[in-house]
Amino acid sequence: METELEPTPPGLTRDAGWQLGVRRTVPAHVDEVWRRLLSEWLPAWLGVDSVPQMVGAPLRSGGSLHGRIVGCHVGRRVRVRWTPRTLDHETVFQVTLQEAGEGTVLAVHQERLLGAAERQALLEHWTTMLDALVVQLRAERGTSQDLRG
Repeated sequence: METELEPTPPGLTRDAGWQLGVRRTVPAHVDEVWRRLLSEWLPAWLGVDSVPQMVGAPLRSGGSLHGRIVGCHVGRRVRVRWTPRTLDHETVFQVTLQEAGEGTVLAVHQERLLGAAERQALLEHWTTMLDALVVQLRAERGTSQDLRG
């Protein structure tokens, strides 16, 4: 006897709750993107003082704990358990880099979201953040090609 499965809404997983993913190709070499990701972008995006490259290291803002590094493949991926200031619960946030010709694919993934509305708000947030990053890097380099990815 076959059972009919109901379609799953976009972003809902069986194990990680609601999740999202946004990716853009930025006009910079993967080494530069990694360096700037850890020194500039992630601390600002996550609202923390710094992002260490050691698994288990805390993410702090001032004296407050906001998360922990749960995975790091230097130059390629960083994964954190993190409680955004706008939420009252911990999420899992990951950024992955991959070389792509003249640029780098920067992919943001966030999971353990509590519902479709939270997912949509964060999807809009990260889309805006990555689009702004592409514009910033294009301006720094004087490039204008479409690098959406």
